Amino acid sequence: MKLHNVSTHRKYLCGVGVGPGNPKLLTLAAVEAIESADLVLAPTSSQDEPGRAEEIIQKAIGAIPIRRILFDMAKGESGIELRKSTALVAAKEIVELLQPGEKAVFLTLGDPNVFSTFNLLARSVASIDPSVEISSIPGIMAFQDLVSRSGMTLLDEEESLRLLVGLQVDDKIEEALKDSSSAVVIYKGGRNLPAIVELAKKTGRLEDGWIGVKIGLGESEVDRLQNIGTEPVGYLSTMIFPPKRH
Repeated sequence: MKLHNVSTHRKYLCGVGVGPGNPKLLTLAAVEAIESADLVLAPTSSQDEPGRAEEIIQKAIGAIPIRRILFDMAKGESGIELRKSTALVAAKEIVELLQPGEKAVFLTLGDPNVFSTFNLLARSVASIDPSVEISSIPGIMAFQDLVSRSGMTLLDEEESLRLLVGLQVDDKIEEALKDSSSAVVIYKGGRNLPAIVELAKKTGRLEDGWIGVKIGLGESEVDRLQNIGTEPVGYLSTMIFPPKRH
């Protein structure tokens, strides 16, 4: 099945969120976009191994041709610069490969517009060929899966949400945890788990906190934060602190 109601003169790039890992959380819109695409792209840290987004599609849809795009996942400014250069190389390839009227989809964990490599690729494509039409299909995020599995109500009435990255434990995290009226979600903080646990104790949020490690994978762990211990865990971790309700 190919795209309907599209111009035969334009090229299309769509970022497709494939969810946190469980193929059952892939949306029907994502499946339709992938099956209708002329070119399916997926990020990986090694050309010899499928990335997690590709693995999800293999389980959900089966074996389909997927072109792997190498993205270095190193931390810090050096890692960001490497991903930018990789995205530019990939963008040039995509623009050259796609013929007018064809669509490429880029698979991404979670949602393509939140902490995703898709934005780098999309900006690079737009800089090379501004006529390429860029769109996205939302995906379920790891924190939503964790909320569901914990049984909590994350937000109610007029409560707010703070979504942070925990690669560095700084004043932003402490400030967020001090605001007991807000829900706080911390991504990628597993290596700094001891420091985050200490801040949660200091701000009175530890008792209500939850953590998910490798959400969506077979070996995933979901537990109350106070039960997990204080040893660092993997990069693929999500911590959630619901608002304190009286």
